[in-house]
Amino acid sequence: MYNIIINGSDGQPGFTGPDGPNGGNGINGNGANCPWCCDDDCAQTGGPAGPAVNGGNGGTGGPGGNAGTFRMEVDVFFGNINVQAVGGKGGDGGAGGRGGNGGKGGRGGNGNDCEFGRHGGNGGAGGRGGDGGFGGPGGKGGDVTIIMIKNASDSITIPISNQPGAGGRPGAVGGGGDAGAPGDDGDTTGYFVTSSDCPDMGPVPNFGPQGSPGNNQDHGGVSGNVGIIHIIQYDPRFTALPVK
Repeated sequence: MYNIIINGSDGQPGFTGPDGPNGGNGINGNGANCPWCCDDDCAQTGGPAGPAVNGGNGGTGGPGGNAGTFRMEVDVFFGNINVQAVGGKGGDGGAGGRGGNGGKGGRGGNGNDCEFGRHGGNGGAGGRGGDGGFGGPGGKGGDVTIIMIKNASDSITIPISNQPGAGGRPGAVGGGGDAGAPGDDGDTTGYFVTSSDCPDMGPVPNFGPQGSPGNNQDHGGVSGNVGIIHIIQYDPRFTALPVK
């Protein structure tokens, strides 16, 4: 059996999206100011953290190569050949980058022996993960033509594979970034009389929201086009074979 292989090459995968940078940390709050001459200044709560940056999208996979064209013209066909002219598979999409982590809230200011230490700031939001890249399109199946005057093989069936290449798979989605943590509390120290301006440590800080993952729905590549097969027999004693 003679194997004639003229398949298309597979497409290259898409690039991986970059990870998102982390969010910046919040500014630390100032400590309480306790002058002997006048009212105290309250300690400040920590500043809110910055949100993280989203992950980058994955790149599109490369297209699959088209299969080659095969044409053979013989007087007498003895068979014993196998033709493979399959289109190349589209490259897979690149993975999305991971979202950055949210920043940590700033630390609350210290009470400095005259007021309450204050709570830290809110944590920053985690970044969204990047989308998975689109799969590349598959290559076209090859065109195969065999022309003969007489068929001397055992069968008119000739093993020919000329399917189109499959589309590339979508890239994996990037994961969402972690939620930023709230800032640490400032220190409350010493003995003091609570003032009406600073009755407590302030609002309790929260974690930032978790980043959501990316998307890759409907990102698969499309299949290539179907190749054409022509098997033609010219013999005055027989009706020509139909074109397939």
